[in-house]
Amino acid sequence: MANPETLAAVPIYEGMWAQSPGPYQEVSPGVSTDIQAALHRILPDLHQAISAIKQAAGPKDLQAGMAEILTLVEEAWVMPTVGREVAKGLCDAIRLEGGLDLLLSFLQSADLETKCQAGKLLEQILVAENRDRIARIGLGVILNLSKERDSPPLAQSTSGILEHMFKHSEETCHQLISDGGLDAILYWCRWSDPVVLRHCATALANCAMYGGQANQRLMVEKRAAEWLFPLAFTQEDQLIRFHACLAITVLSTNKEIEKEVERSGTLALVEPFIATLDPGQFACTLLGSSDNSQGRTGDDLQRLVPLLDSSRLEAQCIAAFYLCVEATIKARQKKTKIFTEIGAIQSLKRIVCYSPNGTTSSLAKKALCAMGEEVPRRLLPTVPNWKPLEVQKWLQQIGFVRYCPLFLEHQVDGDLLLWLTEEDLKGDLGMDSSITRKRFFRELTELKTYANYSTCDRSNLSDWLGGVDPKFRQYTYNLVTCGIDRNFLHRVTEQQLQEDCRVDIGFHRVRILNAAREMLHSPLPYSNGKSTLEGTDVFISYRRLSGSQLASLLKVHLQLHGFSVFLDVEKLEAGKFEDKLVQSVMSARNFVLVLSSHSLDKCMEDTECKDWVHKEIATALSCGKNVIPVTDHFDWPDPEKLPADMRAVLKFNGIKWSHEYQEATIEKIIRFLQGRSSRDSSAGSENSLECGTPMGQT
Repeated sequence: MANPETLAAVPIYEGMWAQSPGPYQEVSPGVSTDIQAALHRILPDLHQAISAIKQAAGPKDLQAGMAEILTLVEEAWVMPTVGREVAKGLCDAIRLEGGLDLLLSFLQSADLETKCQAGKLLEQILVAENRDRIARIGLGVILNLSKERDSPPLAQSTSGILEHMFKHSEETCHQLISDGGLDAILYWCRWSDPVVLRHCATALANCAMYGGQANQRLMVEKRAAEWLFPLAFTQEDQLIRFHACLAITVLSTNKEIEKEVERSGTLALVEPFIATLDPGQFACTLLGSSDNSQGRTGDDLQRLVPLLDSSRLEAQCIAAFYLCVEATIKARQKKTKIFTEIGAIQSLKRIVCYSPNGTTSSLAKKALCAMGEEVPRRLLPTVPNWKPLEVQKWLQQIGFVRYCPLFLEHQVDGDLLLWLTEEDLKGDLGMDSSITRKRFFRELTELKTYANYSTCDRSNLSDWLGGVDPKFRQYTYNLVTCGIDRNFLHRVTEQQLQEDCRVDIGFHRVRILNAAREMLHSPLPYSNGKSTLEGTDVFISYRRLSGSQLASLLKVHLQLHGFSVFLDVEKLEAGKFEDKLVQSVMSARNFVLVLSSHSLDKCMEDTECKDWVHKEIATALSCGKNVIPVTDHFDWPDPEKLPADMRAVLKFNGIKWSHEYQEATIEKIIRFLQGRSSRDSSAGSENSLECGTPMGQT
């Protein structure tokens, strides 16, 4: 493992550019006329700013020179259509003239303003080649910088630099995780600075997408899945929520850590959030942010395709949305060909045809329209019940129109289609070409994999097979029509699977049978030995408008201390909300009440108890729960203004939440959770908070 201290040694800046060429770099003749013109206009100013930094007499001159370069780069990034190419040209020029090395030396300066200005500039110029340079000679400097966690201005640029470096390679991700870079990001996840939180959410998404499975395991071990919850739960910034949802979704597609990711509770936030977004408006939001002003590169978008092909609904949903947004951006730039190059078109068409989720299917349709592609018709999912006419439509859709007459002549319906063999295609249906037959079976396998077998699959064998491996769903109809269900599968032999059920691949047969026998002998699942009837340790009540961030932070802190926590999210609002709400409060052992600014205003004069927070408080008091108020910018109201059934909550001394002393606050809450009542207790006074290590957050 490389030592950050040894990596921190970089050349000092005096004379760093002394050997750089006097005139600015010539523009390559291979670039377009518009890009050439822009670079010819900007590069002289860039070179002049570089010269000014070389001749700087002190920190103020250095900061002014870096600010001028930063302005040039930022203006280039937001140029219509050619912004990415122009900005990359400037970033390359800075690197070729030794600028990256110089900035690394500035980041080691004792002057905080110089360090912050250097961080801002470095964050803006970390294109792929510059990330390579930093990974080779400057990762230790960045890691040392990440240890200075409690300076808000420095945290903004450092978190942005880490966001970019997590995209570099699996090896770089591993070093950043091992030497404290990920720890810094997770530490900042509890802050309230939207700039820092945006960088944190995107850094975690990049680490998940570019880090590979081994680093995803390390992320889960460091509890990244839990710390993504407050980012995905925030009500204030859609970009933070989106990248947090992207990060948790990518982690969930790793089968080795899928269950641990699900237990964090963060994954449940993804699909409801995406369903609330409008792709066109979100595209405008992305274009308005400095980090996304030109949309994503082909390499970035390529990594979304496996999510489209995943068996997880959340993965398909967020990937379809992201591609829909990017298609809107690329259509304006006339660069939609990129989606064909990365292989996204076919996956989107498959989702339109087969996805049972309306949100995902609708997003895939919008994406295809924005890309200028033909949108296929949705197929009836219950393939076993297809009539010959549905089979004809499917043949037309997959490009096998010439074989429609023979399929119709033989009255091939859904049942026959699912049982077709190579001999049937060649002998009866006129497919003489072996390549054509392979193409057909590729389409048929996909149809079998995504079909709905509910009309004939009473034991839900299809979902069980999909749980073993998503592609094993293709064998559902063969097994079901042979009279096999989940309860009988462990009795089936490998020979029967091959000869009767036509599971021709030997390795697939072995995996199915092994999974069936493991299911037979596995004990019933349980959670920490607790009965579900016991309920959770803590129910958190909060006002969604002003208290969601604190509520989500409390959830994560308490979970990391071993408590089970119930926190209402949007999905609970469907169905009989009031019944679920009352049951959840009654079954919890403790009731933590988040009192944020004006959180009880709606309770005043709520004589019919229609307000949800009012209902939660009244239920907790009537059941004698251990009520622990946690206040944040909250003014206690006049008791007479509150309904009688909740006035008793004012008799409990609130614990004042401190962003600077979060651990100390949590320790106090835990003491009450472990059996000490906060009613009239001096230990719960807002003015009795013990001192602890400050977080540096303002």
